[in-house]
Amino acid sequence: MRATDETPNAPIPAWRRYVLLVVKLAFMAGALWLVARHLDLPALGRTLRYARPGWLGLATGLFTLSKLISSVRLNTFFRAVGIQLTERYNLRLYWLGMFYNLFLPGGIGGDGYKVYLLGKEFPGRRALIFRALLLDRLSGMVALLVLLLGLFAATDYPGWWRAGALALVPLGLGVSYGLGRWGFGEFRSAFGRTSWQALGVQGAQVLCAWALLAALGAAGGPVLPYLLVFLASSIAAVLPLTVGGLGARELTFLYGAKLFALSVPVAVSVSVLFYVITAVVSLVGALVRVERRVA
Repeated sequence: MRATDETPNAPIPAWRRYVLLVVKLAFMAGALWLVARHLDLPALGRTLRYARPGWLGLATGLFTLSKLISSVRLNTFFRAVGIQLTERYNLRLYWLGMFYNLFLPGGIGGDGYKVYLLGKEFPGRRALIFRALLLDRLSGMVALLVLLLGLFAATDYPGWWRAGALALVPLGLGVSYGLGRWGFGEFRSAFGRTSWQALGVQGAQVLCAWALLAALGAAGGPVLPYLLVFLASSIAAVLPLTVGGLGARELTFLYGAKLFALSVPVAVSVSVLFYVITAVVSLVGALVRVERRVA
């Protein structure tokens, strides 16, 4: 039976929430400790110190662009089920959610706030709002996997590996579309447009990572392996394992760099700079006031 707002939900005991937060903080601390233990910290400091400001500015602009597209994508899902928000109102709400996501595990804080606020604006539709947010995240994950497989197919790995990666792209898209029609049929009219928007979001973030490599003076070398590790780290950061994704992305970059024989200081520097850009852009949400929507 599909969940509705009238379905009783047992509240999660406060002590469980605190225990879960402590576990996530411990995981984050352990991940950062592992990174620091295997990293040449002076080399990391030198790499960050000589980063080129112009490229950092471009990376910040590309990341901001990815979030603007992501905001439009979410509103496309809302409008598909009759939840009419102006783009301005939706963007303000989206940015405030980004601010909350800095401090809460797995990015669920911002989504929880949206469900709460929009649930007051649209009585009786809270479950539908939650499903729109869930589908928004799932579409982003699918786009990440598509780009990851596409970039892997462009590497110099053996041909059958690359052919297999390419073959998985249409297969994965077909499976995700079928599951979407089955589990989220009410959003069917938005599937085509949001799929392209999701690729635009992740594509802008891949370009952001490339700009960070250029800022560190590493764009002239083997760029593709760094971008593959970046996409893998984005998947790890989405998982609700740490607070704000801090630690999971750095740990992925550390072991990914070792797997592909990349410069560990450069790889971890990309991770650190991306997190700093995320934090700086998201902090704008602290200045946002979300008032009642304008229909």
